[in-house]
Amino acid sequence: MRTDRFSVTRAAALLLACLLVPAILFAGGKSIQIWKFKIGWDSSTTKLAEALTPQIEEVQKGFEKGRGELKPVRVAGGKSAFRTDDLIDLVGRTRESLGKAIALVEPSKLAPLQAWQDEKLSGIESELRASSVRAAVPFPGFSTPRAVAVVASLEWLPLPRFASTKAVAPKQETVAIDKSSQLLDRVGKVVSQIFFLASNDKLEVNLWVGSTAPHTAFSFWSQGEWKGSKLAPLTIRTDGTRNHVICGLYSYHAAWSKGGVTHVIEYPNPAGAPAARIPSERLDLVNGSRFFCCRFGESYCHHVDNENDCRP
Repeated sequence: MRTDRFSVTRAAALLLACLLVPAILFAGGKSIQIWKFKIGWDSSTTKLAEALTPQIEEVQKGFEKGRGELKPVRVAGGKSAFRTDDLIDLVGRTRESLGKAIALVEPSKLAPLQAWQDEKLSGIESELRASSVRAAVPFPGFSTPRAVAVVASLEWLPLPRFASTKAVAPKQETVAIDKSSQLLDRVGKVVSQIFFLASNDKLEVNLWVGSTAPHTAFSFWSQGEWKGSKLAPLTIRTDGTRNHVICGLYSYHAAWSKGGVTHVIEYPNPAGAPAARIPSERLDLVNGSRFFCCRFGESYCHHVDNENDCRP
């Protein structure tokens, strides 16, 4: 009796594929080539990721180019600094470029990611302004005492003020080199994180939400808007999981009813509402874990490492 070598080889390959299925799933929808067989499947965001990756790569290049073109100026004490306006312009252009890149792909679906990058970069802009100091910045080659003296020596040019006053360099808003570098590094990290998510097809997560109260209704929606309107909320009944949630920043509303009284936890906290003793965390599905827990005894929600960390 002859053995069909092809059939044996094929069977062995399929058996190996079955053993590798968990690894494929863990890899986030990537495929594995085994002999003549390609085992695996795409995630629901594969096409989005493929379209977004080159767009974000261009944003990265633009940011690095703009950062390299920043020109330091000398301030008091002979130290170097960057002009605040130049820094704000670079961060603003990067934020706008990221927004355009996301809009070219799928703005409605990627709104949470847009909200995440927008808040991160807006926060860095605010820190740049807060770190800005008003310092004397001389005009290149003109407002130094030597340059003023040369101009004043020209007899045909009447400059009575130069003859009687001391040259004073104009003051401009600047940020120290070290502080500027720290904040620009953070801008680069924001862009790199989005590039990592796109290039590795990790634009979505399976979100688990638990609660110390049973059967809590947890609704969440993109913190950003699309075309001036909030997107429809998604709902999870705790303890439960929602698959294929786009990475990004979300607002939420958790409600638990008992004895005719409804207990509510919201983020952000509504205007005029009393401040909670322990503030709730934002639902950040880029930097935060995919496990979220609402503690009604203390009236706050927060990220946790796993389901076991959400016990009463």
